[in-house]
Amino acid sequence: MLSAARLYASSGTEGAAFLDIPVGAGPAAMGSAYTALATNVYAPVYNPAGLGFLNGTQISGQHLSYLESIHYEHVGAVHPLAPTASGQKRGIGFSAQYLGSGDMAGTNENGDSTGNFSSHYAAYNVAYGQTLAENVSIGLTGKWINAKIDDVSANAFAADLGVLYRPNDKLSLGSSIVNLGSKLKFLSEGDSLPLAFHAAAAYKITRQWMTTVEGIYRKNGLGSAHVGTEWRPLEALALRVGYKTDTLDGLSALAGLTTGIGIYVYGQELAYAFSPYSDLGNAQYFSLIVRFGEDLEARRNLIQYQYIRKHQTVKVNKGSTSGSSAFEKSNAQNTDSDADAPEYQELMQLLSHEDTHVAQTADDKELTPRE
Repeated sequence: MLSAARLYASSGTEGAAFLDIPVGAGPAAMGSAYTALATNVYAPVYNPAGLGFLNGTQISGQHLSYLESIHYEHVGAVHPLAPTASGQKRGIGFSAQYLGSGDMAGTNENGDSTGNFSSHYAAYNVAYGQTLAENVSIGLTGKWINAKIDDVSANAFAADLGVLYRPNDKLSLGSSIVNLGSKLKFLSEGDSLPLAFHAAAAYKITRQWMTTVEGIYRKNGLGSAHVGTEWRPLEALALRVGYKTDTLDGLSALAGLTTGIGIYVYGQELAYAFSPYSDLGNAQYFSLIVRFGEDLEARRNLIQYQYIRKHQTVKVNKGSTSGSSAFEKSNAQNTDSDADAPEYQELMQLLSHEDTHVAQTADDKELTPRE
């Protein structure tokens, strides 16, 4: 069990190396390069600063079929809080990670059977994040780490610090210091936690393509790199692939590869990830994210899509003086029940001022509303 967890540890001399195993099928499929992207339910694990950019309440669950009989579970929940008096956005999050071995056969120093025993490693996290400005956020995660091997247990306490900077809608920069804390001590022996610094960047190349890269510097051992990309050919489908270098020690180059898929249904995400470890076997992730309440942008996109399906184009009459008047004239000409439909009324309420430029004045020209 310890050997499996140390696939992610730099030197094998650290305690609680399971904390380096990725959480969530989505992040795992992208090579664990998620520090600059964690503005969702995975923020308490990857970067608590992401809680400052939450759009709604989310919960998550994960099951990982790891090497041999080892399994890795995760549950999490995040919730945005009311803004501060100065308008700063903030959020809180909770999560739990559990690495279990199942029953294992025990023997004494002579090789005689002593019956079965089990072991586990767990971390319980509480996180808080808040924006300092419109595009900058900081966050803190406090964690209690508990481990047990047969009837011997150990505990440690640690913290993660994170910052997230989003200069525009395409670029996101993030960094974090993880596992600052006490040693995990069994009996008289104690091991340091896997302290590391993460620096990451994510860029949305197009509406369908997004890529991310992350560098990790560890206190004990060599640094490593994670890269990942996601392609969204459809709104309901995400294809992901990634690569990481911290699982290559003693294994083939294939051990760094990760891949997976995400399926979106009514805003909820079901994800799968696959990671081969050469002769050691394969790891398979299954995770689910449930979102409560759609944010403004998601609602706008959905309603615009429904409206555009009904009205593929907007004809601008000659002599119109503004995009707004074009919408009004088009609306007045509708003789069906579209203008009374709830989604149509919501569209007119949600469209921002900048969205109205899709019907700019043009003589005898047909314009298509932008997505």
